[in-house]
Amino acid sequence: MLDKLQQQLKHFPIWMGLVILILFVVLQLIAINKPHSVADNWLQRVDTLIYDWRFQAFMPERNEAVPIVVIDVDELSLKQEGRWPWSRDKLAELVLALQRQQVKLIGFDVVFSEEERNPVSQVLAASHLLTPNAIAELQPLVEQLDGDKKFAQVIKQNTVLGYFLHAAGGINVGVLPTPLLKVERRDVDKLSINYMPDFTGNLPMFAQSAIGAGFVSTLPDVDGVMRRSPLVLRYEDGLYAALSLELARIHLQQPYIKVQTVKSGSQLRLESIILGKHIIYTDEAGLALIPYKGKGKSYPYVSATEVLNNPKSIPVLKNAIVLVGTSALGLTDLRTTPLQTGYPGVEIHANLLDAIIQSTEQANNMYYRPDWEPGLTFLLLIISGLAFVMILPRLEPAYMLAVAGAWLMLLVLSNLVAWKVGHFDFPLAILVLSTFSIAILNIGFGFLRTNNQKRELKMLFGQYVPPAHVERMLENHHLAGLDGESRHMTVLFSDIRGFTTISEGLKATKLKQMLNEFFTPITGIIFQHNGTIDKYVGDMVMAFWNAPLLDADHAEHAIDAALNMLAKVDELKPLFVAKGLPEIEVGIGINTGFMNVGDMGSMYRRTYTVLGDAVNLGSRLESLTKFYGVKLLIGEGTYDLAPQFLYRTVDKIIVKGKREPVRVFEPVCRLEDASESRIQRVEQYNHALEHYYSREWDAAEKILRQLHKGDPERKLYNMYLERIDELRYEVLPDDWMGVFEHRSK
Repeated sequence: MLDKLQQQLKHFPIWMGLVILILFVVLQLIAINKPHSVADNWLQRVDTLIYDWRFQAFMPERNEAVPIVVIDVDELSLKQEGRWPWSRDKLAELVLALQRQQVKLIGFDVVFSEEERNPVSQVLAASHLLTPNAIAELQPLVEQLDGDKKFAQVIKQNTVLGYFLHAAGGINVGVLPTPLLKVERRDVDKLSINYMPDFTGNLPMFAQSAIGAGFVSTLPDVDGVMRRSPLVLRYEDGLYAALSLELARIHLQQPYIKVQTVKSGSQLRLESIILGKHIIYTDEAGLALIPYKGKGKSYPYVSATEVLNNPKSIPVLKNAIVLVGTSALGLTDLRTTPLQTGYPGVEIHANLLDAIIQSTEQANNMYYRPDWEPGLTFLLLIISGLAFVMILPRLEPAYMLAVAGAWLMLLVLSNLVAWKVGHFDFPLAILVLSTFSIAILNIGFGFLRTNNQKRELKMLFGQYVPPAHVERMLENHHLAGLDGESRHMTVLFSDIRGFTTISEGLKATKLKQMLNEFFTPITGIIFQHNGTIDKYVGDMVMAFWNAPLLDADHAEHAIDAALNMLAKVDELKPLFVAKGLPEIEVGIGINTGFMNVGDMGSMYRRTYTVLGDAVNLGSRLESLTKFYGVKLLIGEGTYDLAPQFLYRTVDKIIVKGKREPVRVFEPVCRLEDASESRIQRVEQYNHALEHYYSREWDAAEKILRQLHKGDPERKLYNMYLERIDELRYEVLPDDWMGVFEHRSK
């Protein structure tokens, strides 16, 4: 059950990642198929933040090839010329002054929808108070002081007027110009272009006199920020051009404006507007992203009062397209843009006009989303989402963070490159949010998984592994795999000799005291030499090296630990006697070879342990120490890996249940700690065994008897002398190698 639960938890981030991805896919599909839906508006909110940041971080430079100048009705002009609105007579003077400066085009970000009151006509209206002579004298002045007629006269040369298309009021004022395109009745309802039911136009005399007119209506986003502005709007069955578009048409000397649409189901979706060789990309509703060239007053500004009162030439105005607008605070034509609040509204038209004129097939200056963008975004969403769902759960939290961060950085950088180089306004919100959500899920689960693994490692290894090992495993838990594996390792078995007899003669409390006082220092020695405690079974201690953490010198460390354990036992003997405890002797067996190591057991109890033939041989060697009268025996696998010690060859043996013989050795001490006399005695003994294996009985016996005389208690000398006495008279086979077979465990 526990394994099943762990497997389910292992796949939890994958399933949850797929759920998150499906939610974002559904969100994207709704946003694509249902513009202005809750999903679309929600994603747009996030994208607008990114959009504003791009403008602020990467301000495009203005190309001054197109001379555009703002004639500003600023605070100084109001102070010098009087409050707004100015009389038509003054506006006529302004137009004349601009024409004297040889401007190319004049565009008014102002609507003239009402007649101006003629002061003479107002006086004549009270004719019953005037004498006939006064009436006769005033009558000729009506024509002279008619500001509307004067203004209508001067705008015939090069002036384009503004007007409003709007969706509130229900009253139409003035007249509209001729639409740039009449839509057939059958297609009116199919067009995706924004429809406006009402208008506020100019007086007929102005509309007929001006060389053109364009609407100055703007459509801020829901947060009140001007990011896009309509270039075309629909009123009834006619399409009408914005002031910027109309000025561009006249400047480029194009007789008409072409609207490019594509059929999408039952709809005709606007794709672009064409002025000769100039292509302006818009969205399906006719809105164009405003290509701001900087903060307010990024175009040349000339005060209106300066134009009116300066008889000299103003160089910046010659051959320029001028836009008459206002930056005065009290005239309510200041807007909020991605770059700043209090942005002059007239400059919105200036930015659009500038970009329209410079947008060609070769160089697009308008920011836009191509019609293939939804497909690309959807594809990236699917591919990146599936990749993250499948890859992240396999990584560590730190790598998850690195991969997710790198992908997000790649998304942002590629988006910025597309923005800067191709003027593409690719959305980022859906990709960033999906990536972020899946990454956070996996990172959070990864940290929980890591903490659980650390807790599991601490619980599993805390009592069996040196504290330094535990810390290393907690920091790098991948170094300690719990899964079973085959690894070349060294195992140690230590057993108290005669423990059964000892335990029968001690009370339980005394026995517990003895074992605790024995195991505590012995365990400390194993830990000091990088060993792992496998288990305590009665008086037996089992330990191994090279797991869970790798140890290249595992054989050497195991022998060092064993020699120190034997020295510690000698120290404990008098202490035990002083406490009324029996003296103890131990036997230790060590073997090296390939073993299976891992977290093993049942659903009720598990432990980190080793299994295999090499482990069994280590246990047999421990039990054979008493047979040979030595305290420590090692197998030849351990011997081959640890040449740092002085060894006494003990025997060639076959243990019960095995067929292959193995050599066993007794480590005496480290070579650097051995005295000359000890080295000489061990070498003499080893030479004696060489004679023994060569069947040179007399030479072997001679050396062994000399050694026995100096150390009559050593069992090995007597054992081999007895074997020589038996073998000397036996007929041995040709393949005899001196192997002794143990028939009991």
